[in-house]
Amino acid sequence: MLWAYVTIGFISAATIILELSLLRLFAVQQFYHFAFMAISLALLGAGASGSILSLRGRRFSPAAMSLAFALSTLGAYLVINYLPFDSFSIAWDSRQLLYLAAYFLAAAGPFLFAGLVIGGELMVAGAGGRGTHQVYGANLLGSAAGSLASLPMLAAFGGEGAVVAAIILGAIAGLIFALLELRSQEKSGALFPAIVISIGMIGLGLFALLQPPAWLAQQLSPYKTLSILSQVLDSQHILTAWDATARVDVVESGTIHLMPGLSLNATESPPLQAGLMLDGDNMMPITGIGPDSPEARALAGFLPNGLAYRLRPGARTLVIEAGTGMDVLFALASGAQQVTAVEENTLVSEVVENRYGDFTGGLYRDPRVKVVDQSGRVFARQVSSEDGDGAFDLAIVALTDPHRPVTSGAYSLTENYIYTVEAFSDYLRALDDQGLLVVTRWLQSPPSESARTFGAAVAALEREGFDPAGQLIAFRSLRTMTILAGRQAFSPEEIEAVRDFLNENNFDAVYYPGIEQSELNRNNVLAEPVYHELFSQILADAQATYADYRFEIRPPTDDRPFFFHYFKWRQTPEILATLGLTWQPFGGSGYFVLVALLILVGLASAIFIIGPLLLRRSGEVFAEKMALSRKRVFLYFACLGLAFLFVEIPLAQRLILILNQPVTALAVVLFAILLFSGLGSLTVRRWRLPVGLALLVLLIVAYPLMLRPAMALALSLSEWARILLAVAIIAPLGYLMGLPFAGGLLVVEKVQPGLVPWVWAINGSFSVISAILAVMVALSWGFSVVFWLGAIAYGGALIAFGRYWRGNGRLRGG
Repeated sequence: MLWAYVTIGFISAATIILELSLLRLFAVQQFYHFAFMAISLALLGAGASGSILSLRGRRFSPAAMSLAFALSTLGAYLVINYLPFDSFSIAWDSRQLLYLAAYFLAAAGPFLFAGLVIGGELMVAGAGGRGTHQVYGANLLGSAAGSLASLPMLAAFGGEGAVVAAIILGAIAGLIFALLELRSQEKSGALFPAIVISIGMIGLGLFALLQPPAWLAQQLSPYKTLSILSQVLDSQHILTAWDATARVDVVESGTIHLMPGLSLNATESPPLQAGLMLDGDNMMPITGIGPDSPEARALAGFLPNGLAYRLRPGARTLVIEAGTGMDVLFALASGAQQVTAVEENTLVSEVVENRYGDFTGGLYRDPRVKVVDQSGRVFARQVSSEDGDGAFDLAIVALTDPHRPVTSGAYSLTENYIYTVEAFSDYLRALDDQGLLVVTRWLQSPPSESARTFGAAVAALEREGFDPAGQLIAFRSLRTMTILAGRQAFSPEEIEAVRDFLNENNFDAVYYPGIEQSELNRNNVLAEPVYHELFSQILADAQATYADYRFEIRPPTDDRPFFFHYFKWRQTPEILATLGLTWQPFGGSGYFVLVALLILVGLASAIFIIGPLLLRRSGEVFAEKMALSRKRVFLYFACLGLAFLFVEIPLAQRLILILNQPVTALAVVLFAILLFSGLGSLTVRRWRLPVGLALLVLLIVAYPLMLRPAMALALSLSEWARILLAVAIIAPLGYLMGLPFAGGLLVVEKVQPGLVPWVWAINGSFSVISAILAVMVALSWGFSVVFWLGAIAYGGALIAFGRYWRGNGRLRGG
């Protein structure tokens, strides 16, 4: 039996590696929100496997299903990679719906076959009375191992190689299962092809890892910046590199000219630049001049940040999200005595320092520059907590992401802890008493992105005990809005310096203390001074302004860090009227994709998973007298399916703050939850399950309150200490989360073993529903509410099965 459990661990690890690999591959090929969609719907495969097993009444060959997992993983990758799906034209091209369906079916295939392996072993264990909780525990522990292995695999082999690794693990599982079946069967001739195929796939997979074939290279959406740049005649694709969190590409072309906010009065043309892209998009310029060059000094005064250096000459400067170093370059060119460049992606800083060191005039090697490979939030918190005096004169949040139309919610799902109220508070604390926080964002019409940034600055100043009205400056260029927040009120002399700077550059004043109506809307003239009016309303009555405004512009918080989520339900008629007329993914109806997906998976669960099982009138599962109420079984496992991801998803998204990247946070959270849940499932017989469930509910209710001080502590720790703290935070919760499903399986196994695959289907289908609901709730009300919904769902499970529990999970008949 030990080898059977080990093999279950192999297929479970392969499944979780595939899931995390697809998350990265979809983010690179399409966009982040699409990655979430595809993975969520693919999980239906695991639930559908329970339905198939229940209807069939016996398991499939685990060796055959493991090989089917490996083969379907390769097939899914090829379909996803080469099918010409175009999310931008889906609103008017009906073929794209077929392509989208093919995407989802292809992604679901491997999960279906993996589910048939695990569900089949649960069925056999239940029928034999030998412990379904042990099979479930092996599944969880194997998945935990896969989560842990996924990050080094992504770093070593990239997204494509990680998929190959999942195929190899699936083939290894198929080989071991075939050998186990061979040992237990007399007629073994049919197993030899499976053994040969497994060995062949393992060998070919290892060769593909060492020498990746050209057809395995990932294809990108034609709307990605990398795809567009590649079509320019003089473009040269210089570099592609992966780490666990991102893919980095560099393209050189004479057409790259990117300097956000540059004044039209500039006397110097933008210099030669190369373009560095993360995940094929978000191009950041690598600028081909040195910080002490005449060109850099000539350009520095015509950029929005030039005002900060005029107000604080010789500043000690902190650049957050430094990227390829444009703000570092012009900080030195403006006379900054020292610059700390904080960039969390080490690949980016390594490319600039090493590959393009000479091209940039040795920017990241300059003795005045200190490059820190860390999250800006973590660094700011550590600096501000060291002595409390503030180490910097300026804190600049660099503008490193592209301009996007965001008003319809097309990019809602992206978490961003750089622009939350708590983040701005951390930046302010990193400054000395005369320090300035400088943030530049893109202009949107009507105001949205800039208004949210201004509101976050107002809230942060109030949080720190300041009066925002006297300590804020805002002005706009043709395409950007720059906001300065000071730790002290601006003096009349500083306001006069502001006026001079704006006049020299033909920038438009939006707000500063004592601004006159005649100073507004002078250069880039709008029909009305809408930015000034909105910013003034935020200062006068922020909550009323946010409630009345047409878009969602409340400042993001660490509990609701969705900076690009601007959707309000009152926008619905406008969005439907313009559907397909805006150049955005899914025709500009980004948020409604979540709604449509929720409806789709709900119907799929009812029709393809739950419906056939409930309607079935013959067979041993439903024909015989039930010792358990079918409704109570359904409610119990449905509540568990909802509850598990209502806890897992907000934990993963909340811990991005201290673990830096979504894929890192998800891998660590999955590892810890699955590991400790596995331990919980293996020790479930030692528990009175109602007690365990009640403790779990109480702990989940308390977790949002406990997380706030824990996150504050974690931000001041080293990277490994933060990871260990994250695991410690998850451990008690994960252990208790492993009890309910394993305990429920023991009850079903004892009283009605034929129901085991059915409850597997129920749990899987409701997990997919909860994954979408969790994100929708978090977007509007925050992670804490999602946690509490998880507590309610676990409480519902306790009530649903409550009167049946006795002792350690035994049942009273009837």
